[in-house]
Amino acid sequence: MRYLITGGSVLTESGPADVDVEFVDGSVTRLESGIQPDGHEVIDASDSWVGPGFFDLHTHLREPGQEWKEEIASGMAAAIAGGFTSVVAMPNTDPVIDAGHLARQITRHEPIRVIPSGAVTLGQQGTHLAHLDDLWAAGVRLFTDDGHTVADAGLLRRAMEYIAQLGGLVAQHAEDPGLCRNGHMHEGAVSSRLGITGLPAAGEEVIIARDLKLVELTGCRYHIQHASTAGTVELIRSAKHAGLPVTARPDTFSYRAAKFVRRNKIAVASAAAVFVALVVGLGVSRWQYREARDASNRLLSLIHI
Repeated sequence: MRYLITGGSVLTESGPADVDVEFVDGSVTRLESGIQPDGHEVIDASDSWVGPGFFDLHTHLREPGQEWKEEIASGMAAAIAGGFTSVVAMPNTDPVIDAGHLARQITRHEPIRVIPSGAVTLGQQGTHLAHLDDLWAAGVRLFTDDGHTVADAGLLRRAMEYIAQLGGLVAQHAEDPGLCRNGHMHEGAVSSRLGITGLPAAGEEVIIARDLKLVELTGCRYHIQHASTAGTVELIRSAKHAGLPVTARPDTFSYRAAKFVRRNKIAVASAAAVFVALVVGLGVSRWQYREARDASNRLLSLIHI
């Protein structure tokens, strides 16, 4: 099959370029301006970017057990719409992907690749190692208790030693259970105004600092899943200067949420009102209602409506 993509901004090794792209039998054969169709199927990419498929290292496809949130088919459709050709599915499903047969259930090769990750601990309970060798045989290369922190340093060390020998990668959801228990947002002036239990920056940083020592000890590749503090950035910078095999993914949710609130004050206010109505409709106690009402009022006060 011969295809010709025209009119798009093509992402090349030297930067964006306004060129046409010719494909023959699945391979790029030419990147030039003004390629004339000659038996090609022409694809008009005007006002679009053209480039290699994106790779998403962190997706939640929710199968098995949580299909009411998402499913593999809908997740793949969303990925295709966004230009992603490969995605890694997180293992915090029901049951947790902690054994090879579960990883094989979610592996897909068409129309895009769905690559399973596997849990570090059985059931993500943090007490015993998952079936790491079985997961590896099923194609898992990234191991994580995403949604939970592997808090036991001794257990994590054993996992890192084993996974390092295999050549895999450990990814950490870094929140110290003691410091971050019951937290819902960044600890600071806003959490105080809202009366909501906060997550201190130290809760993330102490876990990462500890884990980087384990990386130094074991040589295991290490990935930080939700880097969100300035202290974490400094820890990563120091680790990279020391030559440790460390990568990170920034947590952009807080930025997106703040931007949404600023642009959608009426929508947020409506959501708060609906929340109170639902609380009342569910027949909760008068004390619970007052708590919900007061929280909504604090939210409305914060965004100045």
